[in-house]
Order: sequence, then structure tokens, then C-alpha cells
Amino acid sequence: MAKKARRQKLKKAKLQQSAKATNESKKGLPSLKETEEYIKKYNLEVINPLSDFGFKRLLASERNKDILIHLLNAFISEDTGIITDITYLPTELLGISEEDKYVRFDLYCKNQDGRRFIVEMQNGKQQHYVDRLRVYTSLATVQNWDKKDRHYKHVPHVYSFNLMSYNMQEFKGRKRFFWKIYHKDDDNKILSKNIVYYFVELSKFAAQLETLDMSDERNRLLYMFTNVVYMPKKEIEVLTPMQLRFYEECQITNFTAMEKQVYVKSLLEHEDVQEMVECEREDAEHDGFERGMRQGMQQGLVQGRQEILRKMLENGLAPERVADITGVGMDEIQNMME
Repeated sequence: MAKKARRQKLKKAKLQQSAKATNESKKGLPSLKETEEYIKKYNLEVINPLSDFGFKRLLASERNKDILIHLLNAFISEDTGIITDITYLPTELLGISEEDKYVRFDLYCKNQDGRRFIVEMQNGKQQHYVDRLRVYTSLATVQNWDKKDRHYKHVPHVYSFNLMSYNMQEFKGRKRFFWKIYHKDDDNKILSKNIVYYFVELSKFAAQLETLDMSDERNRLLYMFTNVVYMPKKEIEVLTPMQLRFYEECQITNFTAMEKQVYVKSLLEHEDVQEMVECEREDAEHDGFERGMRQGMQQGLVQGRQEILRKMLENGLAPERVADITGVGMDEIQNMME
């Protein structure tokens, strides 16, 4: 009966989320007074750059394109050449015909040479994510290819850069957190660099933070993505100029009134998602306990705890946050991620 009640609670939370999302859409943004009261109540000072709102404000705005250029140069300039300028492009790309499905990118731009860049932030685990990227890059290639190029001498270059808040199944068991995927043959020879995929597994980065070289610009940038919300004053005082730009753009005090309203609305909607996560956590814990009853109490408790930890990581929580909530040591969490 207890398990059935939890299932009903989860179902109810999902229905409430759907209903509230519809109501909020009709209602629109919270008032300025409600917004300021919410910010004050929860002492909000810094946005999370891994959130949808934070990611787009930080990287998808004209005023901050220097941050995006710096990020791309740090990770992919070996393949693209140094990027000196970018132009933001519409994030919706229609299919070839009216019947084709359109795609929507988190961020889409081109550099001074016309090379295309698709930048994605993926917070939740999604089935067939890599296949989705194949569709994205293929469509971006075809739609920017000059049909007069009958000999395929000038096929467009498209680069897919992905920040992942969870550990990808494709790289399970490997500690590296930055991956480049090319088209290669059996002898590991690269056939083409016209389309390249890049993946950054942020949870693996965070788990290895204490052992990494923080003079490496890549590590400095990833540190900002994963730790800017929790950064103590002593660290802020020694930030590099680009890190300081990053930090300042995450400060809520620098927001316009409209940006604050949009941000608070996103937080209110996020609370409903968190309620669903909590229901799923309770369900996972109970399932683990029941298995323990069948296999032995102690074993069941261990399994239940591991399922809770795995579920929290899969839902995009940073390893440090999981450790804070559960009291489990970072060593155990890191072992689960490997």
C-alpha cells in the first residue's frame, strides 16, 4: 500500500506540474514586487549557469559573445582555427520540406569564416541524445551547403559542442571528461573534420577537481560553470579577467527588472520539477529497501542508498551537492560515476 501511495503521489506531482505550467503560461511573469520578495526571501545573488536561463543569458546574448568565443577557442580551436568573431543565428531550423520536422538548438552561431557551431546544455539524461545530434549537424550541413557545389568541394563545417550535467553511457567507466568525436577508419585515421562532436561531462570534472591543473584555461572555465554559485570571497579575489567577466554576468544585481522576473519564473517552475525528483527519490529508496528484504536487510540498505545517489546524479545534481544532501563521501560518489 505504501508503494502504491508513493506512485499516486508522483503521478499527482506530474499532473500538478503540467497544470501549473499551463496556468503560469497564462498568468505570465511574476510582478516586480513578487520578484523582489522572492529574491530577498531566498537570498539569491548568483544564477546557476547550468540552468536553461543562466546558460542562455551567459552565452547566447550579444553582450557576452566574448565569453562564448573564449569558451570555444579554449576547447575546439585546434579544429576550427582561432575564432575572432561570431554571429548569432536563429535557433530554430526548418526541415527541407514542409513535412519535415524542425529542430531547435540551445545556441546556434557562425564564426568569421562561416563555420557553424551548435552549442547545447543537457541537464537531464535523454535517450538517443547522440543520434539527435547527428540529425542536428546533418540538417545544419545540408541547409548551409551551396547546391551549385556539385563536386562537394565546399561542404560546410559544423561543430557540435555539448556541456553535459550527467555521465554519458557512451563513456561509462572512463575518467576523462572531455571528448572529441571525428569520423575515422579502422586504422584510427581521420576521414573528415567537417563535422566534429565535443562532449564535456561536468560531473566527472567536478569529481576530479582536487587533482586537476587549474592553470589550464579549460579547467578554469569549467570551474566557473560548476562552482560560481558557491564561490567564496577569497576565490573571487584571484579570478582571471575572463573568470571575473563570467562571475559578474552571473550576478543577479546586474539583471534588468525583466531578467529578474524571467529568472524567478524559471525558479518557480523548477520547484515543481524538484518535487517530482523527490517523489522519485522516495520511490527508489523504497524499491531498494524491498529488494533488501528479499536479499538481506544490510544488502538492501546499500542498494537503496546507491539507487538514490545514482538517481540524484542522473537528474543533474552536481556531485558536491549530492554529498551535501546525503552526507555520503565524495570518494563513494566518484566511484559510482566511474
